[in-house]
Amino acid sequence: MAEEPAGTIRLDRILILTLAVLLLLALVYIVVDLVAGLGKGRTPEEPPLAETVDSPMPPTQTQSLPPTEAPLMPTAEVEATPTPHRLELAPSPTPFEITDEQDPRAILDLTNPDHFDYFEDPDAWFDYDSAGFAAYRVENGRLIGVDYDPGNLGVYWSYNSVQSGNVYAEITAINGDCIAKDAVGLVIRLDPEQTPSGYALEISCDGAWRFLSYRPGGKPTAILIDWSPTDVIRTGPFAQNRLGLWGYMGKFHFFINGFHVGEFFDPNYTHSYGYFAAYVRASQTYDLQAEFDDFAFWHIQFIP
Repeated sequence: MAEEPAGTIRLDRILILTLAVLLLLALVYIVVDLVAGLGKGRTPEEPPLAETVDSPMPPTQTQSLPPTEAPLMPTAEVEATPTPHRLELAPSPTPFEITDEQDPRAILDLTNPDHFDYFEDPDAWFDYDSAGFAAYRVENGRLIGVDYDPGNLGVYWSYNSVQSGNVYAEITAINGDCIAKDAVGLVIRLDPEQTPSGYALEISCDGAWRFLSYRPGGKPTAILIDWSPTDVIRTGPFAQNRLGLWGYMGKFHFFINGFHVGEFFDPNYTHSYGYFAAYVRASQTYDLQAEFDDFAFWHIQFIP
């Protein structure tokens, strides 16, 4: 038998030996790893290990992204809020409740007038059109008056068909395109058979009031209280004011927009009954127009 070279035998054996050693080491490693795994098994004292894939991080380890600024969006140009356009209300009638015991109206039930007129009946007020003098008509819920010529010194009015004795009366007067002492007035104790007659509260375009006694039989009008300015009158063209006239026997009180502006006692009064009238009086303006609305009156019972 031929003898193998010594170098060749040693190399094969070395390879076999190396493989055996590697297999042995792998086996040892597997055994050790298996034993170690069994030694690290769960114990009753340990909580179950949660899976890390779906569980959130503890609060102390929460990693939040750095805050970012909100993306800039194109902003629409802000328009200024327009001032509301409001309905301008007419002056309020006299307050329903009077708290001042010195106010003579405190004895009246101001919530319930004895007579109220919205100017819906054209036959309830005397209407006419006298060229060069004056005209009155009821139209669209108002009494409309025109004084054509300021040069006429007389007063021309429209009166109603209801009368009263001692009374407190109110009416809303709306100026026309007036100036200075162009005026409107409310009359009580009018006798249609003796005209002019009665007592009148009159207010002017420039904010003054006066108290007049119209006397029949060609007698001149008595100015019982001359023009007296007051801030309670709304002045100028198209202003609205609420006139109130109290007459009990010879005692009179005057109210404008609910405010008491004066009083007067006439020892020469002859009667305490009559009809009512409203008028516009031009002092400078030709074809001066005014309107009247919401007429009401309350009977005054006997005052001991």
